[in-house]
Amino acid sequence: MSDNSIADQPESARPTGAPGLSYNDPAFAERYGVKRGMSRTRKITLALVGFAVLCGVVGYIAWNEANPQIQAEVISYSVDGTSINVTFQVNKSADQRVECTIEAEDVKGSVIGSANVVVPSGRAQEDMVYTVNTTGTPNTAVVSSCTAVS
Repeated sequence: MSDNSIADQPESARPTGAPGLSYNDPAFAERYGVKRGMSRTRKITLALVGFAVLCGVVGYIAWNEANPQIQAEVISYSVDGTSINVTFQVNKSADQRVECTIEAEDVKGSVIGSANVVVPSGRAQEDMVYTVNTTGTPNTAVVSSCTAVS
């Protein structure tokens, strides 16, 4: 008795699934329901479209982060004991009303005072002066955020 398995047979002697059909033959796929994968061209096209969409989304987010609609910066400040007098400038749309948060920091960078300041609508560039009371001696002031309010 010989132990001949299909794996030991040469490839030309192995069964093909049906007489006269090979695995690569379209008739074989049609007859036995073997589905072919996507073509290489289709895979590359889908990958390129997906990459382009991803780049567009990342570019849009980066552009909005780099060019915010509301910008604010501290122009100057002066310390007076336990308060700090802050002059800051806000650039926004002329019809927007904005609320900015000003924070006073000590030498270590800890926030020792903060205030929310409403910037009225009417002008696109607005200079504001506000005094922030603190719990210690302030070292600097920052405009931490500005958001549009209705």
